[in-house]
Amino acid sequence: MELTAAIVKAKAKEFGADLVGIADGRVLDAHPPDPKHPQTPSLVTRRDNKSVIVLAKHTLLGTARLKDWNERHKQYAAELTLSQLEEASLKLVYFLEDEAGYPALIIPPVHTDATLNYRAYMEGGTYGALSLVHAAVEAGLGTLGLNLMLLTPEYGPRVILTAVLTSAELEPDRRMTTPLCLGEACGRCLLACPGDAVLQWGLDKKRCAPYASPYGFSRLVAHVSNMLHAESVDKQVELLRSGDSFNLWQSILRGVGAYTGCTRCVDVCPVGQDYAPHLQQVQEDIPEATPEKVARLAEMRRRRAAGEPIAGLERSRRWIGEEA
Repeated sequence: MELTAAIVKAKAKEFGADLVGIADGRVLDAHPPDPKHPQTPSLVTRRDNKSVIVLAKHTLLGTARLKDWNERHKQYAAELTLSQLEEASLKLVYFLEDEAGYPALIIPPVHTDATLNYRAYMEGGTYGALSLVHAAVEAGLGTLGLNLMLLTPEYGPRVILTAVLTSAELEPDRRMTTPLCLGEACGRCLLACPGDAVLQWGLDKKRCAPYASPYGFSRLVAHVSNMLHAESVDKQVELLRSGDSFNLWQSILRGVGAYTGCTRCVDVCPVGQDYAPHLQQVQEDIPEATPEKVARLAEMRRRRAAGEPIAGLERSRRWIGEEA
């Protein structure tokens, strides 16, 4: 069949995606987000990397109205959304291969290559096969915010992403060149972050990781280590039967709290057509805000107004949308 970008997008939405964009694999190869840890299509496959189809599914508004960063309902709902999006991606790959004749493969949002990036992961880094937020920008779905999360016009940052690499040469979408993020003039993500991990156009991943993945691999290693080094057998049994053990067991079963976690920056972001009618009244107040955070945000505003060099801004202008 004659395959077009319009057909691929219609199929992806038919299978369950809310947003779909297409990026040129060569463009992603030419602009790795972090050259020290290149995440490019050609490093995944040199045969089926011509087009990168980015799929997005919006998260539930009901859970975005909950303010506790470690709310298990939020983590569970996000895991279900992720499962549905992965199924949509799989159906799209079968369509591309079985009906259109183009080999393809899925890039999941939660995969880390332990052989290449285990040390970076343990230090709070998250280096999957591709950086899906950057791929989404190249595919025209949105721009990056102050903490480098993806913002979309429709749902703000309240989306989960996957991508499909294919040998089909599809017409790519245009990258947005106007920022969606208000940046230092807003700073609500900085004020809401429980780990105080939001930088000026950057993110301290080591500070973010314990919240973003509260029952992930690092927490599992720490918990098992505590059991091994407990001062007595009784204390070991107490830790084994603790709430931490139970939550870690549940996370191993479903990924809840491992692949999903804190969404406070996502909940309070005012970008998106969904924010004003459903979230603004609930999330307007930010209980995590402190005088120290307010002062740090004010200093960021001063630096920006003074035109001082900002490393994060210069490094990511292409994806923030402020490229000259």
